[in-house]
Amino acid sequence: MKNPFLPPLLSGLALLVSTALLGQGTMPPPPLIQLVREEVKPGHGAAHAATESAWTQIMAKGKSTDHYIGMTAMTGSSEALFFMGYASYADYEAKQNEFDANPAAKAEVEKISREDGEHLTSIRTWLGTYRKDLSYGPDVVIARMRYFRVRTFRVKQGQDKAFEAGVKTALAAYEKSRYPASFAFYQITAGTGGPTYMVFRPMQSLAEMDAAEVSEKAFQEALGEAGQQAMTRTFADTVNSVENQLYSFSPKLSYPGPKTVAGDPAFWTVKPN
Repeated sequence: MKNPFLPPLLSGLALLVSTALLGQGTMPPPPLIQLVREEVKPGHGAAHAATESAWTQIMAKGKSTDHYIGMTAMTGSSEALFFMGYASYADYEAKQNEFDANPAAKAEVEKISREDGEHLTSIRTWLGTYRKDLSYGPDVVIARMRYFRVRTFRVKQGQDKAFEAGVKTALAAYEKSRYPASFAFYQITAGTGGPTYMVFRPMQSLAEMDAAEVSEKAFQEALGEAGQQAMTRTFADTVNSVENQLYSFSPKLSYPGPKTVAGDPAFWTVKPN
């Protein structure tokens, strides 16, 4: 997982939700998120999960309030993805500095970080801000979700405003067609080239994707022929690339807050080995 001492659409890119900010009911996505992606060496999945489990025990022992949801990639390369949410940059800074006041816990984290590194080929960290104006759907109970469908848009230089206008056109069609999903839009502010946007769609079951064809047809009808042509032109003119990934929530890789655990204790409570 991340080193806490380092300063670190349309149909869906990442609803990054902090377990520290979530209750048992629905809550809005956090204003600021940190994403940590760890690329895991082939054949090291179980060993990596073991070091991550040890990491969460250290976090709990040190009474860290920097909770996170960990997940594993179902598509693409072998990787783990971790989501943290914060109320502000000041809150983010405070969480990063938490262990400085606990030298014993800090030493344990540094030790497990070295062990964790034996199972990884790379680590990358992003920060992103929530774009409510580009997001869609009701808030969800994250404790009951099991998957994230993540879509990353890398936008051409100087085309961010035109891209956002295209997203808002799509949102109007989503509303009109009553598209049955929720997704949160984040603009990445650090960690990669920009402009970059990530969209997160949480799902309780992959069966939700089986109905995508019907929902997409209703969306296209809401756009109309002229709207479809305009959307195609807009995204062709503004987007360099789009990446789609699917992730599965992993309690073993997570350090969820107590309210998230209470939202679905059977799923989030990891039994001792």
